[in-house]
Amino acid sequence: MAKISAICNKGIRLKVINWTRNDFYKVLAGAFSSLGIQPRLAELGVLRGENAMVMYQIMQPSHMTLVDSWLALPPLPQLGAYSPFDKLPSWVSDPDVFADYFGGSMREQTTFDALYESCCERFKAISNIRMLRASTAVAFESLKAEGARFECVYVDANHQYEWVLRDLMLYQELVSPDGCIMLNDCAFSNDGMLQNLGVLEAVAHFIKRSPFRPIAMTVGAFADLILVREGSRLEDICDQLFVAADVNWVEVPDQLLGAAKVVTGARRFNVSFI
Repeated sequence: MAKISAICNKGIRLKVINWTRNDFYKVLAGAFSSLGIQPRLAELGVLRGENAMVMYQIMQPSHMTLVDSWLALPPLPQLGAYSPFDKLPSWVSDPDVFADYFGGSMREQTTFDALYESCCERFKAISNIRMLRASTAVAFESLKAEGARFECVYVDANHQYEWVLRDLMLYQELVSPDGCIMLNDCAFSNDGMLQNLGVLEAVAHFIKRSPFRPIAMTVGAFADLILVREGSRLEDICDQLFVAADVNWVEVPDQLLGAAKVVTGARRFNVSFI
């Protein structure tokens, strides 16, 4: 009975925290510093590079690799990786609803060429950042052949289930023993449903197939999540830092991650596992 109890207690480790991903970067920066590691970072899905720059400034990596195809969706009637159906379901928004966010139609290559140029301009003065304009799968093969290793891989590329799962299954090979994977938009919400997001479902399946486990999740319609290898030094140090931080958090069993659902209160977002 004691052995079963210990196993159950070990599973109650996913901390749900009303923080931002920038706060997570600070925790990871402190953890890597405690381990004597100047981290190597990778971001999959870069767009203009705003998040990559924040990661760079907070975590001070020895090297950073940015991967994005900066490629438009195919013209109508095809929807490419955005939806597998010939006709969009009624619960999924047409991608051009998000034109303002991208700076133009997602079906126009000029939109993504402009995003790429903006990103290049942002990082032109930083010598230890490498940009790979390729799909995440193609970039993986190149990075694997080079023997690349990263302490943190931030997954924020195609958000549909099969593509997210593929990125996780591939890039776990490139994560160092005391490294982590972070994901954006890892929650079920009405806003996410309109974008056909499958991140949460992909992660829920990934942790059944890998040694990675979730340790911390933000609260919000587009939550961030940290995955680490179970039993790693990074897992223990991050746990200690969260316990010591001046922030409220709630622990839930890892197994409940797939049930996470954002519910909207009168004044803020909350997360439910019911």
